[in-house]
Amino acid sequence: MTPSSLRIDAGLWGLLAAALAFAAVLMMPAVLTGGDLYWHIAAGRWMIDNQAILRINLFSYTAAGDPWANQDWLSELLLAGAYVGAGWSGILALTATVAALAAGFTGFFLARGRRAAIAGLWLALALVTGAGAVRALPFFLALPCLIVWTGVLVRAGEKGPPLHLLPVMLIWANLSSSFILGLLITGVLALEAIAFATKDRLTVARGWAVFAGCALLISLVTPTGVFGVAHALKALRPSGPVEAVLPLLVALPAAAMLLPQRRMIVRVIFLAGLLALALTNGPARLALAVTAPLLAAGSFEDEPFKLAWRPLVALILVIVAAAAFRIGVPLTRGDDAFSPQTALAQVPASLKRQPVLNERSFGGYLIFREVKPFIDSRSIYSAVFRRRYQQTADAGLLAKTLTRYHIRWTILMPANPAVKTMDAMAGWHRLYTDQWAVVHVQNDAR
Repeated sequence: MTPSSLRIDAGLWGLLAAALAFAAVLMMPAVLTGGDLYWHIAAGRWMIDNQAILRINLFSYTAAGDPWANQDWLSELLLAGAYVGAGWSGILALTATVAALAAGFTGFFLARGRRAAIAGLWLALALVTGAGAVRALPFFLALPCLIVWTGVLVRAGEKGPPLHLLPVMLIWANLSSSFILGLLITGVLALEAIAFATKDRLTVARGWAVFAGCALLISLVTPTGVFGVAHALKALRPSGPVEAVLPLLVALPAAAMLLPQRRMIVRVIFLAGLLALALTNGPARLALAVTAPLLAAGSFEDEPFKLAWRPLVALILVIVAAAAFRIGVPLTRGDDAFSPQTALAQVPASLKRQPVLNERSFGGYLIFREVKPFIDSRSIYSAVFRRRYQQTADAGLLAKTLTRYHIRWTILMPANPAVKTMDAMAGWHRLYTDQWAVVHVQNDAR
């Protein structure tokens, strides 16, 4: 059996990966979980209604009018459009379509000039590593950009990257702050190409410098400009304790393939840094799941391919039909740790317009329901404010917070220590309680 007989056409491999990913995500309502999706949809709806890009905070009363470096505005328009058009089923269909693009591009780049077994193994590792981090959020909508960017650049080498790749950065920078990874990957591969150039190093450096400079300039063509780049750089830090060790599934094999090659040391350093983020951060885990295989497998030689138009058209028709079916079957979200639907429904409409002290995880849902929260998961709040919020478990500080912000009602999780304090506080009473939320109101509140 010849090696070529063990290969599979890259186009067909990509189509197969796309079909599997689309089918899997289309049947995964769990991708809608979390509170961030709520305020992203709300932001998109505001921009659609007002035909303007949201640049300041209009949603919470404690930071009203503060600047908001909203790098995700294009994703928010897509999410809001899908929700307005088809509800949660529309969001799920959009996410499944993006998953098909991401898996298809990954499968395509991994299969170029590679044995089917090797490409399949890398794809499986990427799937296992990143599946749990798939969410209907901007970082996921931008994932195809990361894959295309990395897949093309790893093969650029000394000849330099093609300038026709630059429009991808324009789209990416307006979809998500994850575009900063594209700039870093460009720097990593440029350094590698220049340092280990076998021909005129100046020519190699010039080609990469032109491309990198253009990419940086294009990344500034956003509503946030240079502030968006600074914000994206600040986000490149571990977000807390280790959440999962699954990133090691792709990081270790990638390191094993790259370390024996001296010229690949820059890629190893980059992947080590991304691994540090991926251990504590879901979006970084997803980024590592696709970039590690592409960076590790990028040293293989390409083989020519022909795009199989008939299978592609067939896949597109299947995706359209499946998405239409999904949209035709209404999908709902009930009460959960981010969505106190029943509890909020018990609050009188007039009271909802008055200041509230809320659980931070409820902030997104309150925004979605046009209630201005005290706090939510966005990064617009100062460290001092967030620390003060966390200290509301103390009875004295809680009372001061209620007075300072003229708070008339609260909606907190039952396990929050502030709930017991509110129960004992004079002039307040419980309005509603369930397993997800407890609502307190002032005795004279209306």
